[in-house]
Amino acid sequence: MTNFLAKLGELNFLYGVAILGFLLGSWFLGRAITVITKGQNPLIWKGFKNKDD
Repeated sequence: MTNFLAKLGELNFLYGVAILGFLLGSWFLGRAITVITKGQNPLIWKGFKNKDD
């Protein structure tokens, strides 16, 4: 039983590391797109624009 709990703790730790890595990677990818496109990020929805604008 102790061996099972140890493996379960390791598994939860690895899941936490994977989630943290995914969130950090997403943030860095968003920053990289913003830098490459000089702040005119095409992935950000700007909303509806009128023809007069």
